[in-house]
Amino acid sequence: MRAKPVPTPFVLLATAMAGILSGCAQPAPPETTPTATSVAQPPPVQLDAVPAGTAQVVVNGATGPTGPVQCDDDAGPLTISIGDSSLGVTVIIDEPGDEDGVAAVRSVTIGDVGGVALAYSSDVPLPAATGREPTVLRNDATWIVTGSGSGTDSADPARIVDSSYRIAVACP
Repeated sequence: MRAKPVPTPFVLLATAMAGILSGCAQPAPPETTPTATSVAQPPPVQLDAVPAGTAQVVVNGATGPTGPVQCDDDAGPLTISIGDSSLGVTVIIDEPGDEDGVAAVRSVTIGDVGGVALAYSSDVPLPAATGREPTVLRNDATWIVTGSGSGTDSADPARIVDSSYRIAVACP
């Protein structure tokens, strides 16, 4: 029968130290994933004049389509279309001389700007809590329409969003 080798004091000390040191080791730092930091954009500067055939649409500080702009006043009121026909902006203005000599907004439809869609029609009275009728003024070739009201959240159409808007547009 062979005798089992007896570990030397050095082997025992090395084994003990390895066990002690492994318990004292610093845990590895958790892996971190860098996150994007959002930088708040300043609100757009609202223009009082735009070049012919362009527009500036701002809803709750978000900018919308700038063109193409189409204008039609053959059938009476001026109809201005901005951007894509399904998500764009349409404004109908009764120009001076149409009825009482004062320009007035007949309707505004904003398809989706900044996640908000809204519409106004002078044929439908506004409840007091939903905003104010839009105003229109003309600065040379630029029409400026400003208003506020209740829009719908494009992601959740059942959610109502208080909205303000400003449209500056010049026909081509």
